[in-house]
Amino acid sequence: MSRAPEPSDLDWDDLKVLLAVARSGSLNAASQTLGMDQATVSRRLAALEAALGAILFVRGRQGLSPTGAGEAAIARAVEIEGRALQLYEEVANANQEVAGLVRIIGNAWTMTRLAERALPGLLARHPRLDIRTIGGSVPRSIAQGEAALALWFEIPANDTAFAIRLGEVPYAIYAKPGLDPDTLGWVSFWDDMAPRRAPSRWIEKTRKAGEGLRLTATDSSVLRAGIKAGIGKGLLPMCLAEGDAELARVTEGPPDLVRMLHVHAHPDTLGTARVQAVLTCLHESFAATFLPPGFVTAAQ
Repeated sequence: MSRAPEPSDLDWDDLKVLLAVARSGSLNAASQTLGMDQATVSRRLAALEAALGAILFVRGRQGLSPTGAGEAAIARAVEIEGRALQLYEEVANANQEVAGLVRIIGNAWTMTRLAERALPGLLARHPRLDIRTIGGSVPRSIAQGEAALALWFEIPANDTAFAIRLGEVPYAIYAKPGLDPDTLGWVSFWDDMAPRRAPSRWIEKTRKAGEGLRLTATDSSVLRAGIKAGIGKGLLPMCLAEGDAELARVTEGPPDLVRMLHVHAHPDTLGTARVQAVLTCLHESFAATFLPPGFVTAAQ
């Protein structure tokens, strides 16, 4: 007869794996969130199941789904996570320090821009702050107690988070210099796992008969490379394209498309010192990160 699990059998790191798998729905996505390889995530989940003496997830068409035992374990793990976060924040606030991990989630190109323009100064001011960027085109929920900020265009906040307007990001049509844009097809954003985004809808309405989609990708950096190579013309964030000698703007005047960038956050962690420090940095560095040099917004 097997003995009942005891608290000493449990490892908090295994509970972190449990929550990451529950929130992402797959071992692969959880491994990216945690910064572990998938084999380690699988091993830690198996260790937790052995310690609890129960199967916590079953695999289905939509990924991993929690069993009844899994749902009970997840609920308790969320409570433990919240208490651990509260303890950490109380100690950090007592020392008046900005410290700990904050995840920033969003499209890969926005994460790259932040790493280039905003994060160096933020991390220099707060040496005990740890930033983990998670790039992708499919939004994931921010869980209760999770110190995270997500940057998304045109995506409403879900039931557990809310969205703050960060600023307007201008887009324009670009092509390779020396090529006639009228003879080119299009490159465009596309993701089978995500709803159609504003650039895709804009191109569908704009492209003429006979102008096909020559290249589609989930990230603007890939689209920029395709435009530079002469594959086609396409919409790009102007902050990525202006000043690049390998790109020529097709149209003149105001941007062809303007998209509102939102910051999504969970109310439980928005008031913490570390999340506030990152949010302040995002606001202060927005123009330098997401606007082309010399660009003036309508609000200005």
